[in-house]
Amino acid sequence: MASRRKLKKSIKSHTNLLIEDAFIESLNGDAKMDKVIDELIDTRFDMLSGVSNYPNKDSKAASKHFNDLKAKLESTISDYTKKIGRV
Repeated sequence: MASRRKLKKSIKSHTNLLIEDAFIESLNGDAKMDKVIDELIDTRFDMLSGVSNYPNKDSKAASKHFNDLKAKLESTISDYTKKIGRV
C-alpha cells in the first residue's frame, strides 16, 4: 500500500508543478496554455484512477501495471515540459 501512496503523491506533485508552470505562461499571454492545463488535469485524473484500479489477483500483473504507470508519468512529464517550454 505504501508504494501506491507514494505513486499517487508523485503524480500529484509533478502534475501540480506542470499546471503551475502552464498557468504562469497563460498569465504571460500564451492562450494555448488553457488547453494544456485541461489536458494535464485529464491526464492526472486518468493516472490517479489507474493507481486505484489495479489487478489485485496476480502480483506480476499488478507490478507490471504500476511500472507502466511510472513510465507513463515520466513520459507525461517530459512531453508537457516541452509543450510548456520549461526545460
